[in-house]
Parts: sequence; structure tokens; C-alpha cells
Amino acid sequence: MARRRFTLDDKIKIIEELNSGLTNSQVCKKYELSPSTLSTFKRQLNVINATEPDEYKPSTKERALEDENRKLRELVGKKELELNMLQDLLKKNKYPR
Repeated sequence: MARRRFTLDDKIKIIEELNSGLTNSQVCKKYELSPSTLSTFKRQLNVINATEPDEYKPSTKERALEDENRKLRELVGKKELELNMLQDLLKKNKYPR
């Protein structure tokens, strides 16, 4: 018996049907799969995150939020460095806290 090969699009279609409410056994019967093959498809798609379209472009709002997030992380990093420097100075000079 020849082994069937599923393309990435086929795997995505099968997992989307599973996510739409069908049970594992229903999907396995429909596509004549074993439960282990179905779980392999799930694991593969979780690893490569294939459910997102290839031509995904973030919106301007998402880009603005990412930029703001990056700037805030930089500010927090600078403040942590300043705090560590001040604590080191206090330890060297043996000033009480």
C-alpha cells in the first residue's frame, strides 16, 4: 500500500477543521488518518506556526505599539542600570541605606 503525502495546505485544512469543532475521531475518519498522524500534524503546525498567512503585514497601529514597547523596554533597562550603579556605590562607600 502506497504511503500518502499531505501538503502543508492539506495539513492546515485538517487542523482548521479540528479547531472548528469536529472531534479527533471525526477528522480521522473523514481523512482516513490515524490519531498519531493527526497529533503529528498538530505538533508540526504548532512548531512552524503555519496558520498565519505568508504575506502577513502588521498594521500601522501594531507597528506603533511595537515601537513604543521597544522604547519602554530601553527605558526600563537604563533605569535598572542606574539603580545597580547606585547600589554598587552605596556598597563601596559603606553608607547605610
